[in-house]
Amino acid sequence: MFERVAIIGAGLAGVAAAWSAAQRGAQIQLFDGGVGASSLASGAADDRPWEEVARSIEVLQSPAIASALPESLRVFATDFELWRLPAAGEPLTRLATSAGRLRVARGHDRSLLDLAQLPSGSQVLLPRVSRPEWDADSLAAAFGEDAYASSRQLRFEAVDAKILKRVGEDRIAAADLASRHDDAERLGWLAERLREMLARSAGAKAILLGPWLGALRALGPRLSEAVGVPVGEVLGDVGGAAGLRFEAARASLLQTVGVRTIPYRVVGLTCGDEIHLTLENGEEVVTDRVVLAVGGVAAGGVVYDAPEQHAGTDIPERGGPPWRLSVDLAAPMQAHGRVLDVVGSIHGPPLDQVAWPVDADPGFLEAVGVRCDGLAVLGANGGRIVAAGDVVADKPRTVLQAVFSGVRAGAAAAGEPGTLIA
Repeated sequence: MFERVAIIGAGLAGVAAAWSAAQRGAQIQLFDGGVGASSLASGAADDRPWEEVARSIEVLQSPAIASALPESLRVFATDFELWRLPAAGEPLTRLATSAGRLRVARGHDRSLLDLAQLPSGSQVLLPRVSRPEWDADSLAAAFGEDAYASSRQLRFEAVDAKILKRVGEDRIAAADLASRHDDAERLGWLAERLREMLARSAGAKAILLGPWLGALRALGPRLSEAVGVPVGEVLGDVGGAAGLRFEAARASLLQTVGVRTIPYRVVGLTCGDEIHLTLENGEEVVTDRVVLAVGGVAAGGVVYDAPEQHAGTDIPERGGPPWRLSVDLAAPMQAHGRVLDVVGSIHGPPLDQVAWPVDADPGFLEAVGVRCDGLAVLGANGGRIVAAGDVVADKPRTVLQAVFSGVRAGAAAAGEPGTLIA
């Protein structure tokens, strides 16, 4: 077993790798370069792209039933204490979005309302709240016209209610409003208002709210118990309460396994008898193995850097690949099965043509990443650098895929036999 493991990136893949390596006794250094895609999450937990799942359900007329998840992923999720993941054979989650759609998911942040758990014919209340991200009447109308709602005869109704307590709460950020409900007294006040709303709407089976139920923990279950019917959020927008709850759950898990984050970005990596990491503050760290979990294009782990961007008044000095890692590491890049070699051209790919998904194929920006052989990053490192999460080329960019790859990468970095294979 290897004693020293450096994990570059503290998103879901990096946290899962740290948790996994810690189970195996490794000495871990976890480098957090700042906010990434995991901190901007909406609250859905998918194993495959949800559009792909929805399409297969519709085209094949297959039942929307959860399949089994790897045991290591389920154990991590139990320790992480953030998501509800239906067991194999249970209905897949159905979540309401802020765009007026009801979409399928493998699991969800516990503060979100799972419509699949409601009886057919249920009435769901949406309180009218003067908030820029919330239009209860329009959302209720849109949800009611969704095919899933029609198939299960779900009814959505906007009703008057007093949800905001203090002056100015109609203008503060949604995440700030969510954080106010972390206070037990304020949450109790909200429960009273929701019970009053229910009393005026006899027969309602659930309450759907905006992304306002806690920043430090998922308060949906607690509020549901206090009100007497399921209460939960819609899927949040980028940078909302779901991302804050991820960060709180991450801090709790890392404290439990004894891993401390180092708040510096890794900018360089060289391999010799040992692996040397260069930090943004100029410090150098020596380790035995590395988990590369810096994220993809969305997180800044993969950088679009076409040579023409560095041209002055003349053309660039030379051609080259349009993509590179945020860490200075000689590693081949790949997208859609094609290696983006070192020759390249002065121009990057035509993003207006290739960035968009076509049928079931993801767009170029969702596919590009580092090329791996199993878990190991290709290059002259003898398998000592492994990758996890969105930085890996041609893998689904989903929450549970990131976790599973992180768990396996952490085990491989800690020296568990047989884990470097695909």
